[in-house]
Amino acid sequence: MGEVILIIANVLSFIGNSLFTLSAILKSKRKILLFQSSNHVLAIVAEFLTKAYSGMVQEGVSLIRNTIFLFVKTEKKIIKLIISLACMALAVTLGILFNIWFSEGVWYGYLPTVGGFIYSTFVILAFMLNINELRAEFILKIGLALNSICWGVYGYFVMLYPIMIFNAINFVLCIVSFVRIYITVKKIKEVENRTEIEEISE
Repeated sequence: MGEVILIIANVLSFIGNSLFTLSAILKSKRKILLFQSSNHVLAIVAEFLTKAYSGMVQEGVSLIRNTIFLFVKTEKKIIKLIISLACMALAVTLGILFNIWFSEGVWYGYLPTVGGFIYSTFVILAFMLNINELRAEFILKIGLALNSICWGVYGYFVMLYPIMIFNAINFVLCIVSFVRIYITVKKIKEVENRTEIEEISE
């Protein structure tokens, strides 16, 4: 692989990951999807240049899903669930096939597919289960942490180091979130216990 191509791929990957990270501070769902979609486009090019085909597939399917959600405005959970499940099935199937066909079935080639499947599953669970925001966030962060590990390792092996760095940062932020959630839950339980004791005393 030429050094120039590798540098270009890493620059594109860095820009894309930066846009994806910036999307986290945006409030408009449309802008978030546009920023994330821009990342997927740049990632597809970067991963094509480095022959990281299984990762390219995951980015491609994510781009398709975001495009659908961008133009198909619906608040119905069932429709969103069907679209998400269809995209997840497509990502897993193509991810496995592309890794076998174009990358000789290397073990790390399956990591983006595994990570994407895990994260999509946890997103669907958080979306469909009737739980409070704190528990939903916890479920999402577990999925994101596992996904970050898979993509981080993959980034190292395909020499797209921004993927590795940004996913390492995501993993650390997930750990911070776990600690914050634990502290919040502990405080809530303390308040509930105190309230019960006061009610018994009265």
